[in-house]
Amino acid sequence: MSMARHSSLVIAAAVLGAATLFLPLRAGATEPEAGDTEGPVPAPEATGAPVEGPEASPADVCDEIGYGMAQGPVTAGLLDGDLGRARRICSRSEVGISGGGLLVVDTPAFYGHLLAGLSLDGSLPIGRRLEIFGAVEALRYQQVITPIPSSYLGFGHTALGASYRFVAKPKWSLAVHGKVVLPTAIGLYRNAWPLASDLAIATLFQLRRGIRVHASAGIANSFAMSKGPADPEIGAVITAGVELQPFHGFAFVADIHGGFGRQAPIDVIAAALALRFSDGKRFGFDVGATVPVAGRERAAMTLDLRASLRLGPYTRASGEVVGSRPATPESTATPEKTATPEKTESRD
Repeated sequence: MSMARHSSLVIAAAVLGAATLFLPLRAGATEPEAGDTEGPVPAPEATGAPVEGPEASPADVCDEIGYGMAQGPVTAGLLDGDLGRARRICSRSEVGISGGGLLVVDTPAFYGHLLAGLSLDGSLPIGRRLEIFGAVEALRYQQVITPIPSSYLGFGHTALGASYRFVAKPKWSLAVHGKVVLPTAIGLYRNAWPLASDLAIATLFQLRRGIRVHASAGIANSFAMSKGPADPEIGAVITAGVELQPFHGFAFVADIHGGFGRQAPIDVIAAALALRFSDGKRFGFDVGATVPVAGRERAAMTLDLRASLRLGPYTRASGEVVGSRPATPESTATPEKTATPEKTESRD
C-alpha cells in the first residue's frame, strides 16, 4: 500500500476519532427541550398525578427503570477498551467496578492467550439527553502462550466517550454514542502507540412492560502512531438483542453481535448472554459472557462481572423518588398580633 494512501487513512481515522467525541457533545450543546431536567422524572403516584390503569406508560421509555438495575446490551466486550461494544441509551449517574477475562485457545498454531483485568467506570448525565462516560482498566494481566511466552501486569487501556439521545418517546428512543480508546497501557507497547475509536447509532423499543428490544449499528477504527506503518483498520459493528425483566430484581439479556471488515470480511459473529440483579434501589449486579461462533476472532469466550451503584436522585422499584430536592412549602405561620389595649371611655 502506498505511503500516500497510508497517510490518507490515518487522517481519516483521526478525523473519525475527533468526530466520535465532538459530534455528541455538539448535539448536546443545543437548548434543552421543555421538560428536560436532571435526575429521574418522579413517578405519577409520587407526584399525586392520576395513573391510568395499573401499568400506565411513562412519559419517556427511560423512566421505566429509574433504579440501579443495569440496562442495555451485554457488557462483555471482545476488543481492548470495549471498542465497538454497543452501549445503553438511557443516561444515568453511576459508578461501577468490573472484573473480567478473555481466553484464546488455538491448538494447531500452538497459541494461547489469557487476559484478566479489573476496571472502574462511571457516567454523568448532563440534562436528560446528554451523557459523558469513561472507563479505566486499573489492572491488566495477560499471558501469551507461544514457543516464546510473554506476560504483562500493569495498567490497561482508558476509554472516554459521550452519548446523546435525540429522540425520546414513551415507547422508543434513538441515540448516538461514541468513544476513543487511549493507549495508557504503557508497558504493553513496543515502538507503537495504538489509538482507536467507535461511533454508532442505537435504538431502544419497549414492546411491553418488562420486554425491551435494543439495536446498534456503527463503525470502529484503529491505527498506530509509530515511525513505521500506521496499519489503519476500519470496519462495521452491529448488535441486536432483547431484555426480559419478569420482576424488578431480575433481568435476562440475549444479544447477537457482529463485526465486519476490520481484519476480515467477517471479523466475528458472537452470541452474548447476561443475568442481571438489583435490590430495587441503587445497587445493580450483572454477569455477562460473549462467545464467538464464526469469523476470524479466535477468542473462546470473554466474561464480565460488574457491580454498580447509582448516584444522585433515583426512583425505587416501588415508584418512590429518593434524593430529589423537596419543594419548600410556603410558610403557613401567621405573625403574632400585637395586643392592643382596649379603649376605655372616661367617665366624667
